[in-house]
Amino acid sequence: MSGDGKGQSPGDGEISPEDREAIRKRSEELGQKLSALKAQRAKVELPAAQQRGQSDFGAAFKFAAELVVGVVVGGGLGWALDKQFGTAPWLMIVLVILGFAAGLLNVVRAAQEAQAKNEALQKAAPSVKDDDD
Repeated sequence: MSGDGKGQSPGDGEISPEDREAIRKRSEELGQKLSALKAQRAKVELPAAQQRGQSDFGAAFKFAAELVVGVVVGGGLGWALDKQFGTAPWLMIVLVILGFAAGLLNVVRAAQEAQAKNEALQKAAPSVKDDDD
C-alpha cells in the first residue's frame, strides 16, 4: 500500500473504460425508452384533456346551474300563467315539477357525455391490484 494513492487497483473505486461505455449505452437506452413512454402517454392524455375543455369544478357548477335554472324557469313561467288565468298556485306547482324534471334530465345527459369523453382515459389507466389478493 502506498501512501500517495497512486498504486490503487481497479477494484478500488475506479471504473474501467469498458464499464463506462456499457453504463453510457444503458443510460442512453433507458432515456430512449423513457422518451417513447412519455410520448405514448401524451398521445392518450392530451386529446382527452383537450376534448374535455373545462375543469371538474366548472362541470360541477354547470350541473348545479342547469338544475336550478330548470326549477326557476318552470316556477317563473307557472307564476306568470297563474296570474294570467287566475289558477294560482296550480300551474306554478306543475311547472316547477316539470322544470325540476327537465333540469335533472339535462344534468344526467351532461354527466353521460362527460363520462363518454373520459372513457379513453379510464381504459388506458393501469389496473390496480386488489389488496385482498
